[in-house]
Parts: sequence; structure tokens; C-alpha cells
Amino acid sequence: MHKHPISPSPEEVESELRKIARINHDLVIRVVTVLNILFSISDYFTAPAFWLHFLLVRITITLIFFLVYFFQDRLSMHPQWTLYIAYWGCIIENAYMYNVIDAITLQKFTFAFIATYIGAGMFAVWNYRLSIWAIVFSIVLNALLFSMLSPLTIEEYLANGAFLTLMVSIFSIVLIHSRVSNMIREIQYRLQLAQANEAIASQNKNIVDSITYAKRIQDAMLPDEANASWFNNKGFIFFKPKDIVSGDFFWFKPSQHNNENIYQLAVGDCTGHGVPGALMSILAISSLEEMNSGDSIQQPHLILNRLKTKITDSLKQRGEIGEQKDGLDLALIHVKTDPLKLEFAGAQLSAIMIRNGELMEIKGDRMPIGIHWGEQSSFTLQQRDVQTGDWIYLFSDGFQDQIGGKEAKKYLSKRFRNFLISIHAFSPIQTLYKRLTFCMNFNNEFSFF
Repeated sequence: MHKHPISPSPEEVESELRKIARINHDLVIRVVTVLNILFSISDYFTAPAFWLHFLLVRITITLIFFLVYFFQDRLSMHPQWTLYIAYWGCIIENAYMYNVIDAITLQKFTFAFIATYIGAGMFAVWNYRLSIWAIVFSIVLNALLFSMLSPLTIEEYLANGAFLTLMVSIFSIVLIHSRVSNMIREIQYRLQLAQANEAIASQNKNIVDSITYAKRIQDAMLPDEANASWFNNKGFIFFKPKDIVSGDFFWFKPSQHNNENIYQLAVGDCTGHGVPGALMSILAISSLEEMNSGDSIQQPHLILNRLKTKITDSLKQRGEIGEQKDGLDLALIHVKTDPLKLEFAGAQLSAIMIRNGELMEIKGDRMPIGIHWGEQSSFTLQQRDVQTGDWIYLFSDGFQDQIGGKEAKKYLSKRFRNFLISIHAFSPIQTLYKRLTFCMNFNNEFSFF
């Protein structure tokens, strides 16, 4: 369903406009107050005959500027009136000075009068109707003072700057109106974006909170290392998901069969990352638990065969064209302790055994747990004798697929195997764990050691 964009309320737009107006208008009043005092010095050289009169007018107007600026907060004055009142003061000041001087001096003062309107157009933030009233007031006041004070004829008055000033004042209305309209649109867009970002942040928080809670469920299904005393004395696990939840998982289950201790260990790599992969991992773990809940323990390749059937049935996979090929890769070993013996079966994952510094790879079958194109056959059982001091590694592809270094290249299988050889003789277990942890920035990778 289509949703309309979020629209900020008029009150929000007005609040932002007030803030901008306050900043602009405060700046203009401070600048004009200082300039008005400095201009009183230039009046001594520009119009020495009127210097004292102009000085009195400038001081009066500057005092008005100061009072407006000082009392605006106490009077709860809208920011547009702060500058508007000062603007009227400039009109009165310039109109008086405009209409008592001769033609040559009038030309010199024209720039100051024009600057008043251009400055208002560039910095004023008020309704354009206020500009119209200001221009009307300026024209009426100038006409009145011209008839009373000016020594010039109407032709001299207009030719030496009055007409140009009038045109600039009218242009300033357009400038103010255009500027404020654009500013309002910009405020609306900005508030719209802020509200959209806030909505996205809220949705993202809900999603992350949901996934974080899902992690608690996934973690609860993973083996508790603290209770696996035999395993903790013989090896360790490194598990670092790329996202909050992971499509990779590990599984451990100690059992007894015919008075023989058997330790089942598995590493799985499900299709997808994050939530889709995590759902697959939960299905795989629960299936493994279900198939190993009785007294009898089947060999690894038979467990993988049953797991494949379980996954394809659960996902309703029929091998049809266009069907999703969701599933997982898995390496499963059984370690028997009397005598030491290893049984292995793998679905596209291998195991590595290191003995006396030599690496031996026990390769899994080239088919996944799940539907796939090609011949559907049984997984292969592989058996190895185990000696004291042997290291057996089960791992997903996360380690060797890491991208890093100056050239941003993959770590790759060869470097990974050399790394395992380089650390296999380290002791104690904690040293191995720390060495492995700080070697790389892991991404969906875990191993049994």
C-alpha cells in the first residue's frame, strides 16, 4: 500500500523559521549598529554642514536598534519584528538625510540607501507584505519630507538617486519573498527528512531488537561449552557471526553406546547469512538433536543421509525447476576413545588432521544437505586412527574467505592450512585461542580445535 510522505506541521515549520530569523536578524542588528556609528564619522567629510544633525539622528536610531535587540526576549517579540522595527528606523534616518542635502551629496548617500534595501533582501526573514508596507511608508515619508525640506526640484531629486533607490526597494520585495519561500521549502524538506530518518531509526531498532532476541534463542540451541568437560580439556571453539545471528553453527553431543564413549562434533554452514541462515541453522540443530535422542547412535554418513531427507522434507523440496535450493554444508565426526578412532562424513565440508606437523585433509562429499542437481547418492563414511597429540579441525569457509590486507585479497585455503600448521603445537589452549582471535577479523567462521 502506498504511503504519503510525512508532512511537517505548520507549527514545526514556523518554529524552524523563527530560529533562522533570530540568527539572521540578530546578526544584522549588531552589524548595522556598529556601521551606523562608523558612518557618523564619514558624515563629517561627506556632509559637514549637516554633520551634527545627522549625528543626532544616527544616535537616536542606533539607540532604537539597541533597545529592540535588548528587550526582544523580555517582550516575547517575534524575530521578524526585531529587524522590522530597526528597518523602519533606517528608513526614517535615510529619508531625513536624503531630503536635506544637495544633489552632489545625494548621489553619495544613494548607495547607503540602496544598501539598506539590498541588505534587507539578503538577510530579512519576514512576510513579503511587511516589505510592501515598508516601501509604501518609505515613499510617503520621502514625499512628505521632500515637500518640506528638500532644496532640489523633483527632476533633480529623481535624477540623482531617488528613482534608482525606488527601483531597488521594489526589487527587494521580490528578493525577500523569493528567499523566504525557498527557505520555507528547504525547512519542510529538512523536517520531512528528519522525520523519515526517525521513522527508519525506529523501525531499524525494532528489527535489531527482534534479531537480538532471536540470537538468544539461537545461542540457547548451541552447545554449552561449560558443561562439555571432555571437550573443554581437548580443544576449543571459535564462533564469530558476521551478523547478530548466524547461518553457521557448531554442535556437540557426548554419548555412550555399548559401554563405549562416543563424542559427536559437527560444524554446519547454512545457505544465507543473518536471519535466513539462522532459521536454517535452528532447523539443522533441532534435526540433529532429534536424530540422536535415542540410545542407538548411527554412523556419521547415515546421520547425514537422514538429515538430508529431513531437510528436504521440511523445506518441501521436490527438485522442480526454479525451486529454492536452500540447505547446508556439514562436517560431522565421531570420536571414539577406546581405542582412539575417528569416523567422518562431510557434505561439502572437510576435516583437517595435523600429526607431527604434517597436514592431512579428510575430504567430504561434493553434495550438500538439501536438494541439488546431480546424482543423489549416500554420503561416504571415512575412518581414521587417532594418536595422542593429533589435532582435528572442523571449520566452515568463513576463515579462508576473509578479505583483507593492502590488496584486499581473500585469505584462501592454502594460507589457512599453513596457519593451522603454524599454531598446532602451541600450548596451552588459551594461547591458541588468543592467537587465532587476533590474527584476523573473522566473518561467520568457527572451528573446533
